[in-house]
Amino acid sequence: MDRCFLFRSRYLVHAAAFLAALLLLAAPGCAVNEAARIPQPVDKVVWPPPPLEPRVAWVQLIRNSNDSGIEKGFFSRVSDLLFGEEVLRVSRPYGIHVDKKKRVIFVNTGTGSVHVIDRGAGRYGVVTGPEGEPFLSPIAVTEDPDETVYVTDSAAAKVYRFNASDLKVEPFITTGLQRPTGIAYNPATDLIYVTDTVAGQVVAFTRKGKEAFRFGSPGSKPGQFNHPTDIAVDAKGGIAVTDPLNGRIQIFSGKGAFLAAFGRMGNTSGSFAKPKGVAVDSSGNLHVCDALFDTVQVFNPRGELLLNYGIRGGERGEFWMPSGLYIDGEDAIYVADTYNDRIQVFQYLRDVTEN
Repeated sequence: MDRCFLFRSRYLVHAAAFLAALLLLAAPGCAVNEAARIPQPVDKVVWPPPPLEPRVAWVQLIRNSNDSGIEKGFFSRVSDLLFGEEVLRVSRPYGIHVDKKKRVIFVNTGTGSVHVIDRGAGRYGVVTGPEGEPFLSPIAVTEDPDETVYVTDSAAAKVYRFNASDLKVEPFITTGLQRPTGIAYNPATDLIYVTDTVAGQVVAFTRKGKEAFRFGSPGSKPGQFNHPTDIAVDAKGGIAVTDPLNGRIQIFSGKGAFLAAFGRMGNTSGSFAKPKGVAVDSSGNLHVCDALFDTVQVFNPRGELLLNYGIRGGERGEFWMPSGLYIDGEDAIYVADTYNDRIQVFQYLRDVTEN
């Protein structure tokens, strides 16, 4: 008898037997003890620590597609056991956006792609650049009310877009930008704001891709920037821009009028060493990542420091060069823990300005 045929026959017999055993285990009366699958409770990680009243709580890690919360069907799990499983890993994450359908959309700079965790549809999608090639240097993402996702590519000097459902990529802005980095959609103005780091400006576009206006110029005076990067929009349509080499956060109206600034370069609490991601919670407090301090600092709308969460390390609530930051409508905080190759999720508990 042909040895290859014999080998294949034995392999199929063993595979069939293995599959039958799995089906038997899945049958009523033969189920695996579900209690063994339930994660054991762990001590809560909160800030500030007890006995003070907590304001921010650690929730979870997202390190790969297995952490996404998307359940696989039984036969998908069997296929993984027989033929191996492809695990999609978080690699040098940066920009993050979470939409009203709770889809977590983030830039995976390590692979030049954008990942979309769609729990509602039970899908973990990966978006690459045009024609299936990786983006050159994707940085940040945002989304408009029509579920169109916009992603900046700083090296290509372009902004791309795709629908969050079909994930088909097309160019959006191809001229007029030198190095686009941060991006945010503003519901109050129905405009998309892009920070141009090299130009030292913020550029506003309509959803049709037409430039509406731009503001800022290189410098250190109020309203000027020294290589601006990240950007966020508050509930009233105000715009917060990270001005890292000036060591500050600047606040503007939706029309680009300068309103306020806070922060300074330094190595003490309330100052900045390398500010990056910025986001605004439901109380109007600004959360700012500092990649060199390995922490997130929280400031009230007046720019006064309230608290910080996170220290350098690799455990829960610890960071290694955090960068992107997003706070959703339920005050869940998503932090791109870039050099730990993961996203950490926290929960803002209540107004930290109380008492």
